[in-house]
Amino acid sequence: MARGPGRPTRPTDFDEATLRAARRALLEAARELRLPKTRYPVPTRREPRRTIAQPRHLDLAVLAIELSQAMEWIAGEHVALARAIDGSTWEDVGEAFGISMQSAHHRFRGRS
Repeated sequence: MARGPGRPTRPTDFDEATLRAARRALLEAARELRLPKTRYPVPTRREPRRTIAQPRHLDLAVLAIELSQAMEWIAGEHVALARAIDGSTWEDVGEAFGISMQSAHHRFRGRS
C-alpha cells in the first residue's frame, strides 16, 4: 500500500518502555477527561470475583487515535521551534524522523 509523502512507515515493534509509558499516558488522559468506566473481571486465586473499573476498550481505542493526532500536531510545533530557535534545517528534521528532507518539509511545512 502506498503511503503519502512525509509519512514514515509504521513501526512493527515498539520499545517496551515506550509502549508502557504510552499505555499509562492513555489511562491518565482517560482519567483527566473523565471517560465513563465499566467494571471488568480480573480474577486472582485469592479473589476469584475481583473486578476493576476502567473505561470501555472501544472508548480507549478512540481516545488513543485522538491522542495520536494531537501528538502529531505537537510534534509539528516542536519541529517549528527547532527550526526557528535551534536553527535546524529540513535536512536535520528529515534525518531525525528517518525520512527525506523533502518528505519532512511536506509533512511539517505549514508549521514553521
